[in-house]
Amino acid sequence: MDKSNTSVVVTVVVATIIVVFCGFSAKALFTQGAYQRRVVDAKHQTVKRLEDNITAAQSLSQQYDVFESANPNAIGGKSDVAENAAPPDGKNSRIVLDALPTQYDFPALISSLSKLVSLHPITNPNIGGSDQSSAFSNQPSVEPQPLTIQQIPISGTMSYAVLQDLFKDIERSIRPYDVTALQFSGSGSNMTVTLNMSTQYQPATIIELENKEVK
Repeated sequence: MDKSNTSVVVTVVVATIIVVFCGFSAKALFTQGAYQRRVVDAKHQTVKRLEDNITAAQSLSQQYDVFESANPNAIGGKSDVAENAAPPDGKNSRIVLDALPTQYDFPALISSLSKLVSLHPITNPNIGGSDQSSAFSNQPSVEPQPLTIQQIPISGTMSYAVLQDLFKDIERSIRPYDVTALQFSGSGSNMTVTLNMSTQYQPATIIELENKEVK
């Protein structure tokens, strides 16, 4: 009787161990299977996104070709001209890149405005403002936003007709300028003019590649 009881106990213990082992093994297998399914799903999503990106890139390339070959260009000038043609002529890609530079470059801004002002018979022209490089960021980002450069004063003596021509060239400029204030005095043939302008630039865009851990 004792030997029989011992056998039963041993059998029960062994069976219990086997059942517990099978339970833990089954749970581990289910957990591993669920993880593998999540990995496969993530891979499928990645492949789908890559396929969508390839399709979007092909469509963008076609649209760019149409945009680049448009004549007249976006600001009404000729597009079938040399790369160094003066505004409003030039290809649309150049107009877009010059419209919003990717860096805060105050010397280049002043040089551009000096060129624009020099096209007109203005006496004692002066372009003011100060370099504020420390206050602006040129750091690229995933979703950059235009940043405004304010308080760019231009002054000089000119006729009313010259002032009109100056405003026309400001409007036709590839880079956008906003006239925020205007003061003038004198006669129509001899006016002292002071105007304040603002413009924008937009830091470059970057593409960030991320690693995603599947848990």
